Amino acid sequence: MRVLVVDDEPGMRMTLAANLELEGYEVVEAESGSQALDLVKERPFQAVITDMRMPGMSGLDTFRAIRELYPDMAVVLMTGFAVEEMLEEGLSEGAYAVLRKPFSMELAAKVLARAVRSQLILVVDDAPKAADTLAAALSLAGLQAESVHDGEAATHIVREGRVDVCVLDLVMPKKDGLATCQEILAIDPQVIIIAITGHAVERLIKAVLEQGCYACVRKPFDVKDLIHTIAQARGRADQW
Repeated sequence: MRVLVVDDEPGMRMTLAANLELEGYEVVEAESGSQALDLVKERPFQAVITDMRMPGMSGLDTFRAIRELYPDMAVVLMTGFAVEEMLEEGLSEGAYAVLRKPFSMELAAKVLARAVRSQLILVVDDAPKAADTLAAALSLAGLQAESVHDGEAATHIVREGRVDVCVLDLVMPKKDGLATCQEILAIDPQVIIIAITGHAVERLIKAVLEQGCYACVRKPFDVKDLIHTIAQARGRADQW
């Protein structure tokens, strides 16, 4: 599994690379965005982790250039500074997750392993138009997304091992969000589940959170807020 570490700070770059190598990764280092772009053009990488604040080509510019070449490549952003506007743009354009310095090397390894494993966001909602529209909006933001309209279809896709995040409507006929959540986590405990609902179902919300659901987002919501919640969940090692 080959990953690219991009950081203009030698100590941080070398420490991260050394620790990822101990986890079994093949690591290539780049000290600048331009060097990273040259390396990506030369050879394939399964994932890239890049600092945001770098002289010359910023992490955001590096991310954009890489995604132009390889739209499906997972890119993790890391920062030790308050660059919220840049992070907002990166997340809105499909960055996998954000790691805020200082972070543990174990966390970085787990996030990268997750990114390489799968990036698919599965939207599950019994209202076909709502499900398809949300999946299309996530795809437009540069994320990999598909939609299904019932719990059975959702669990079938989870069994294929393709799902990273499941955005799951709670109130559905036949198999509701709680039952679907339980079955998904029994199949694959690493799937991140984010519940969504437009109903006053506090007991159902409480129950699904107790099952291991990361968060519940109330309808109607801004897609950008959901994207932030997904990125935050992907960057939280204690949740999976």
